[in-house]
Amino acid sequence: MKITNCLLVSAILISNFIWAQDGKIISKVLMVLHDSTYNQVNKNDTALALKLRSIDFYRITYLSDGLKVTGYIAEPKEKSKYPCIIANRGGNSTFSQWNPYRIAFYLGRMASWNYVVIASQYRGNDGGEGKEEFGGKDLNDVLNLIPALSQLPNADTSRIGIEGISRGGMMTYLALRNTCRFKAAAVTSGVVKLDFDTTAREWRTKPWEMIPGYQNNRDSVLKVRSAVYWADQLCKTTPLLIMHGSADWRVSPGGVLEFVRKLYEYKHPVRFILYEGADHGINEFLEHFSDIKRHFDYYLRDGKKWPSMEPHGR
Repeated sequence: MKITNCLLVSAILISNFIWAQDGKIISKVLMVLHDSTYNQVNKNDTALALKLRSIDFYRITYLSDGLKVTGYIAEPKEKSKYPCIIANRGGNSTFSQWNPYRIAFYLGRMASWNYVVIASQYRGNDGGEGKEEFGGKDLNDVLNLIPALSQLPNADTSRIGIEGISRGGMMTYLALRNTCRFKAAAVTSGVVKLDFDTTAREWRTKPWEMIPGYQNNRDSVLKVRSAVYWADQLCKTTPLLIMHGSADWRVSPGGVLEFVRKLYEYKHPVRFILYEGADHGINEFLEHFSDIKRHFDYYLRDGKKWPSMEPHGR
């Protein structure tokens, strides 16, 4: 019995040590973007391509649930204290993963606004350990970027925001359900009703094959990942910007409209922009990035307060 108890205590201590290490950056390697990447960005956004020369990019490995997970950082070369943004990628597995172009176009863009930007590739991807769960335990890969930011000299961790696109929007909502740490959040074409979007839309890699318990508890595991069913549980102190294209075939605008209606009903601090005729990436309206910047500058960088959601005025 004493031996059993000693083994149990040892296991608990080891487990606690592993969890205490979550967010620790164990490697950080400077990335050099090739001219081909700059040229690719330049074709879509000349102004951004010029700004990228003032940004440093890093590939990192950090710990999450004791697993070695791959991530990326983009930050201004000029040393200072900058507010931070956690960026959540869309897709799953290798589909829509962070690659040099996406890192430059998305992470580099936000870093050019004078932010420290950090992103996870999610466990099991890009050389990382573990197995992706499409909104399960891999949510910790997002949340553990918060302590990772504390190890970056340029990061002002009193000002952290979060954003995501598509599946990354789902991860953002899950994070907002778990913590009020974020000063602002922005979601582009975010998944809010997974039970509909996985059955009515074609996904290149079937996400439900990654979700533990899907075969036996389909409805429950999908609802846990679908913010439309728990809109009242999002942190109410985090101002939220939601953007969607009316012609998005990957994530139905109908589910998002239902979600936004509930947020208004719960008087959640939210601004919703529906871009007419825009696709999943809102590619027809490049200015939607300006809407994201304006939101983060106002609520995250400058710490402005959200106006009252109660009916008021003349």
